[in-house]
Amino acid sequence: MLDRFKSFCTISGVLSLTFLLAPVSLAADSCNKMTVAAAEIPHFVESESEGEFVVLLQSAAKRADLALDIRLYPKKRALGLFQMGVVDALMPHSSAGADVASFKSLPILTKRDFAFVREGGSVPSSVSDLEGLRIGLTAQYAYPKSLTANDEIDFSREPNSDLDNIRMLSAGRLDRSIIEEQSGLRAIAESGVDNVVYDETSPINELSVWILFAKTECGALQAEKINSAFRAMINDGEWAAIKKADPPNG
Repeated sequence: MLDRFKSFCTISGVLSLTFLLAPVSLAADSCNKMTVAAAEIPHFVESESEGEFVVLLQSAAKRADLALDIRLYPKKRALGLFQMGVVDALMPHSSAGADVASFKSLPILTKRDFAFVREGGSVPSSVSDLEGLRIGLTAQYAYPKSLTANDEIDFSREPNSDLDNIRMLSAGRLDRSIIEEQSGLRAIAESGVDNVVYDETSPINELSVWILFAKTECGALQAEKINSAFRAMINDGEWAAIKKADPPNG
């Protein structure tokens, strides 16, 4: 009788342990696919499979054994889908954007915005140097309040893309254009204009850029896995190799 009781206790203990562990295992399994709403940005997010940020995330997900489903949307739509919980992650989001409840990746970029000017014009080195001028801001991007709150600057949100921003500047419809450095260089190359310059030593502002993950158990797990993979990529050189690939100025 004692032996039977011991056997029963052993079996019960194993079953109890199995049931305790099962939810964790099931939860981990259900988090293995990550849907991502991505905003198209020249050089950084070119398509569902191309662009610096896309390649960084694809490489990290492969290391983390996560299946990815990346889809492109306008920036506001991508943000809305993330805030409604329709997708698991948002790429990218900067420190100038809306404050969103989320888990963050390691910074995937320190975004440096510059004032691009027509050749012969003075290059601003501070926000106050833009006062009294008509300044182009690309419609879909977030800019810091330290810039946009200045009432002495005439801002135009007419440019729908960095390419439009550069073309309008080149044609004299804008006095200056505020664009992220690499995106601006890509836009100059694609537009074919030869009268637009900037000063690489004088950024107007700097922002941190991340991938955001849902504020859920799956989001926490996915953020942990991606960040762990990012650290490994930084340590073994893959991160730097992706960053150096396909420079925007050709």
